[in-house]
Amino acid sequence: MSRKTGSGRRFMIAKNLIMMLATLAAILVAIFAWFGSNNEAKASGISMKTKTPDKIELAVPDKVEVDGKIVDSFPLDNLKWKTSLDFSLSGYLKNMVKDVTSDGKQFAVPNFAAANNLAEGRRVIADDVWVDGLSSKEALTNDKPNDDDQYHYVSLDFYVRSLQPNPVRITEDSYLAAGSEIGIKDDLTDGGKDSARLLKGSNVYRPSSYGASKSDDSFSADAIIGAMRVSLVGAQVDSVQTTSHDTIDSVTQEQVTRDVTTETAYNGGTWAKKAALKLLWLPRPDIYLQTDNNQDQWKLYTDIKPNSELASKTYIHSFYLGQTQPDGTASVKKGLTYTQYSDANVKTIDGTADHDGVYKVSKIDINDKELGKTKGYYPTFGQQQEIASGSTPSQITFVESATNPTTTGYYVYKFTLNLWIEGEDAEARRSMNTGIFNLMLGFEA
Repeated sequence: MSRKTGSGRRFMIAKNLIMMLATLAAILVAIFAWFGSNNEAKASGISMKTKTPDKIELAVPDKVEVDGKIVDSFPLDNLKWKTSLDFSLSGYLKNMVKDVTSDGKQFAVPNFAAANNLAEGRRVIADDVWVDGLSSKEALTNDKPNDDDQYHYVSLDFYVRSLQPNPVRITEDSYLAAGSEIGIKDDLTDGGKDSARLLKGSNVYRPSSYGASKSDDSFSADAIIGAMRVSLVGAQVDSVQTTSHDTIDSVTQEQVTRDVTTETAYNGGTWAKKAALKLLWLPRPDIYLQTDNNQDQWKLYTDIKPNSELASKTYIHSFYLGQTQPDGTASVKKGLTYTQYSDANVKTIDGTADHDGVYKVSKIDINDKELGKTKGYYPTFGQQQEIASGSTPSQITFVESATNPTTTGYYVYKFTLNLWIEGEDAEARRSMNTGIFNLMLGFEA
């Protein structure tokens, strides 16, 4: 899947990042995970929508080429703001996801010891060196064309704006679903959906090469969703500044002047310094892969509830946090701290921190007897999470045309959506190659 992408092609891809909800497109994501095998999964879509379109709207950064490099420009044009976004057609996800572990904001790539056995897989060497994970955003915009398919996690920027300082929340109907659960049959190029199927049993889509084949104990590679994590990092935008740059148009090759509008202040500082973790989400705690030294004995559980014996394994987010060097300037990073988070709403899990209410697990109704046993069923977020609340109007002017300025004083927030496969999770295994998934986030004010 290695490919070279020039700045012109990157620019054309990036210009078309805003998409209304549309037919799902194939997105290739290769998964190495802790087992280190060259696998791939497919995302049938990553989308967002507002449940209160009269109150809030969404947008992604304008992509502008300046001096041969793609940079983000703030979307001042009212026509750039939508009630829904679909990232599946952006071109930003047709690459690879590799070994990574994260608290939702820091992404670390550890060093590993050789696998002791098939059941345990590779072991992280906690006192060894580690490196920062490479995001899709950086890989696809830097000056290194050969790393375009080498990123460790998907990272997408977007904005939310509101005329009122009402809190912005993630909605209860947000979900991460397996392709099987929404009826995606074989691949995403065969014309669409079929009937939904379960993740385990004798008649699954995309059966794993592990586990008992052709029996009730076989399982689908779509169960990779059990190892997936979602985070939102964000802050309020207070002001913007427009500057002009002379550059060469990537299509016409003529010199043009482009206006680049950048965010200059976020609550008195840069966004990177002020942005905070707003949500760390484990979408599918109902799934657990039990491994064995005999790959034919691997077994998938799909009906795990908060009061289950397996809840202590599946409702916990386990990860490694990279330690910083004492002087803060060392080029070599060394030392990882093993950490666990639990959701305070899951009362059966004890002994771990809930990270100030930022860490959330999809709510699973313990009275739902059909969990994981009904075709077409998949859990939703099942709760609300506040991710923003306006403090002062941003005083940003949005326009429909150069001669028609409109309302000022929008409350504007910028977020980064991170999506990764947590290597510490049991489902981050090579048995999950060719899995398909779909992520949808809802917003309301």
